Amino acid sequence: MSLPTSSIHRPVTVFMVFIGIILVGWVSLQRLPVEMIPNVAFEDISIIIQIRGGIPPADVEMLVTRPVEEAVSGVTHLRELLSISEEGESRVVLRFEPGTNMDFAALEVREKFSRIVDKLPREIEKPVIAKYQKTDVPIVILAITGTGYTPEMLRRLVDEKVKERFQRIEGVANVEVVGGRERKILVEARQTDLQRFNISLGRVINALNLNNLNLLAGEIKRERDKFLIRTMGQFENVSDIEEIGIGVSPQGSVIRLKDVAYVKDSFLEPIDLARVDIQPVVSLYLQKESTANTIKVVELVKKEMEDVRGLVPRDIFLKLTYNQAEAIRDAIKAVKNSLLWGGILAVVVLFLFLWDIKPTLIIGVPFPFP
Repeated sequence: MSLPTSSIHRPVTVFMVFIGIILVGWVSLQRLPVEMIPNVAFEDISIIIQIRGGIPPADVEMLVTRPVEEAVSGVTHLRELLSISEEGESRVVLRFEPGTNMDFAALEVREKFSRIVDKLPREIEKPVIAKYQKTDVPIVILAITGTGYTPEMLRRLVDEKVKERFQRIEGVANVEVVGGRERKILVEARQTDLQRFNISLGRVINALNLNNLNLLAGEIKRERDKFLIRTMGQFENVSDIEEIGIGVSPQGSVIRLKDVAYVKDSFLEPIDLARVDIQPVVSLYLQKESTANTIKVVELVKKEMEDVRGLVPRDIFLKLTYNQAEAIRDAIKAVKNSLLWGGILAVVVLFLFLWDIKPTLIIGVPFPFP
């Protein structure tokens, strides 16, 4: 007996089979992770190096960028090498051939870069070797504004009370704070005073590096325990920095840092500016884990926002300026509508065939079937 004949004689069995398929599909659909795009890695690896001291672009290229280019130019499957030298920053971008295993490529880049990192200037910050992926794009951008608050005040509030709350959300991999100048201790040397005391700028820098340290000085052992002895030399305030001795005058007096430089508790110069509703903002960029569900993570973020509003002052406002879950919901809604209308049209066409009704009389367009 053929399958169509068996299906006609056993309608209850066929009905139960289709009900079972629908139930399995519905359960699978509810548990299926929903994402806008798959987590794929781009064929790019960036080496980002920050340099202290405001070194001009020409010196950045000669002292940092070129040695890095020469070190990593022999990486396997390298297609293109791009470098950007700016004031105080060097960026080298490596682009690989399609299909390259980016995990192994990143390991090879780190290995070759480690051979020359000790030859770079001492003024560089810790280098960052970044492999860009789709999950590195923030799924939520949260703006924090406040009436009568400066961006620096907002940033301090966010760092102390807000950032940690969002980092603890399940599925959130990283929270980056953007906006508001970071606090920095600025030491501005006076050239005339340096020449008067015959002190070089390098001597001042070495004095700062050697004094801002906490070092192990030994230990005291007892029968059941021991005590560690440390020399506490880390700066606690601006006055400690000003009192550093950097030399001795011909008369035998100590030359202190405040005699040749200004020490200020200040902020770095602003590079860009962001506003929401005319007010300056500090933004939080939330990135999710690669296996987390975007829609669920966003719902948890919204719930946490309500809790955070009770911790901050009433004149501090939190606002979602970007929400990737909305785009995902719109895409899912469009797919559902397409499936629904496709099913309706399929039923209509089958009905027309069964009742031998000419489709041209219904919609006015000739069909490719008789």
